[in-house]
Amino acid sequence: MTASPDHGTAAWSGVVTGAPPVYRIDERPAHWWETALYSWQHTLVDISPFVLPLVVAEVLKMDAAASAALINFCLVGMGIATLLQTTVGNRLPLIQGPSATITGTLAPVASQLGPAAMWGAAFVGGLIEALVGASRAVGALRRFFPPMVAGVVVVAIGFALGQLAVRLAIGAGRARDFALAGTVIVLIAGLRLGARGVVARGAIFFSIWIVGLGVGSVLGEVQWNVVAAKPWLALPHVFPYGGPGFGWAFVPAAILAVLAGYLGSMVESIGDYAATCAVSDEPYTARHMNRGILTEGIGCALATMVGGLPVTSYTQNVGIIATTRVASRFVVQGAALILLLYGLSPKFGALLVAMPRPVLGGVFIVVCGTIVLSGLRLIAADRDGTATDLIAGTTLVLSVGVPVYVRFALGESWLAGISILGRMVLTNPVVIAVVLAVGSHALLTAVGSGRAARERRRAERSPR
Repeated sequence: MTASPDHGTAAWSGVVTGAPPVYRIDERPAHWWETALYSWQHTLVDISPFVLPLVVAEVLKMDAAASAALINFCLVGMGIATLLQTTVGNRLPLIQGPSATITGTLAPVASQLGPAAMWGAAFVGGLIEALVGASRAVGALRRFFPPMVAGVVVVAIGFALGQLAVRLAIGAGRARDFALAGTVIVLIAGLRLGARGVVARGAIFFSIWIVGLGVGSVLGEVQWNVVAAKPWLALPHVFPYGGPGFGWAFVPAAILAVLAGYLGSMVESIGDYAATCAVSDEPYTARHMNRGILTEGIGCALATMVGGLPVTSYTQNVGIIATTRVASRFVVQGAALILLLYGLSPKFGALLVAMPRPVLGGVFIVVCGTIVLSGLRLIAADRDGTATDLIAGTTLVLSVGVPVYVRFALGESWLAGISILGRMVLTNPVVIAVVLAVGSHALLTAVGSGRAARERRRAERSPR
């Protein structure tokens, strides 16, 4: 991967990211049906649109119908935000969807201050994120994200998502749960290694349908009643939960709390942009960061306007690119249209909800493995072995270990007694990785610069 000399990307020159993509970011697949297959494949690994809205729905005491409507609104918001990002944003092949980090701050705000304050804070937070991107302040952070730091963040993202993957794969701990997860992993590997062309690149797509709906139906694990209960068509509404001046409240305390989630989301997105560039064999520049955060903020505001949750970039789709080597943004634009279709046709989107969770968990395990390997390649590309070993090793151990210790040793009751920002910093592996990797790299860089400056002064004073 060759970086342009501007934007401070010289450190990325020569980074090894693995096999080059079959279709690069600005290339289209040869056939429309091939594009459609890859696009649909992207939408099959996005679980957050179904899980995160249910968290908010539970806090707001929504019934089943209202909860399903919230999911539909989130899918519409995903489609809109993804089209914006891939068309006029940073133009990377990134799916945009509900942010777990932001949702983690929205839920307590909704519980303590009510839904009006929650929606108002979510909307204002999106506008502030857009302003941060428009100011180009994010691009100044690019110098703090050399390949090694970005690699550490990418590995942390893979491990964090891997925890969800394992939980889904294990399911209830039944033998058939392990069998479903193992079967889909074996089938993906078999198609990737034994097949060619479209079948190999569509391995995840074919495996999910064969095992998820085929084998799952035979075992009686597919919830077809969920699909049957959904309508074929449901048109979206603008401001279904109120809006500025007619149902939303702009409470300063709520806005400050939610901004902590937006900060974490922006940090995660910067890492996601780096990961996407790495697996797409694309130079990572300041433009990706500035335009990405600007468009992501606009997408968050628009998503709340149609009743969805604020969005962020989705790492699991980076894993899809690394696995299939299809990096075309036109494929992700197609995925955005399919997400809109999910939102407009709840019965169609309910197929994902109806599938056995262990099948999706098995797919996630494969995806997370490719994410971790992409990060390790970035770390290995760093030329300063001593500094890389020190920063990468320590950061990865702490980013994985601290959240586990805090949750299981200190407990949820201890976490409830600290601030929302404190909980996010101590329990989010990606945020921990960013803070420690960036901070350590900046400190070592400053120490090295100071040592070099002292040596220059000593050389100037010494007699010739």
